Amino acid sequence: MSSAVKVVAFCAIILLIPLCLIVLWAVVHRSASMGKDAEYSYSDVFNKVQNGQLLDAVIQGNELRGHLKTSPKDEFRTTLPPNYDDLLQAMLAAKVNVIIKPRRSNFLLPLLINVGPFLLVMIVSAILLVAPFWMIFKKAGFQPFLSVLMMVPFVNFVLIYIVAFSEWKTGPAQKA
Repeated sequence: MSSAVKVVAFCAIILLIPLCLIVLWAVVHRSASMGKDAEYSYSDVFNKVQNGQLLDAVIQGNELRGHLKTSPKDEFRTTLPPNYDDLLQAMLAAKVNVIIKPRRSNFLLPLLINVGPFLLVMIVSAILLVAPFWMIFKKAGFQPFLSVLMMVPFVNFVLIYIVAFSEWKTGPAQKA
């Protein structure tokens, strides 16, 4: 395998590993938070509270998870409206064990939206910039790892001028 292919493969692996780890974490986190819970409408939950059927409830953000007295092992869930004070008052009146947790921060989606294009640009830059400049620097007698600096804005222009106006240790092959 040629050294250019090795460089491209190395750059792609180094840049893809963090991306794969982020995606893997997102899949595991999402599958762990999603279960086979029964889903009730807000009005169904309100009626169950008024009828004394609700055992406990955990409110986190706009989601309510809880257990019914008839099936305490089975969890249900519902999505709450922005103002659910009437439900909260009804649960307190029915002596339902209510826990209110702070909202979960869902940082992964904004992270992927904001960092994903950057990672794509980095991968393309590594393939389109690093590999050819690796070979150019190597043939010019410079350290090939300097080609990684070609991905750094403004440093790449300085590096091009340094290489262009330096004395090369090896020159292009002479045709006879």
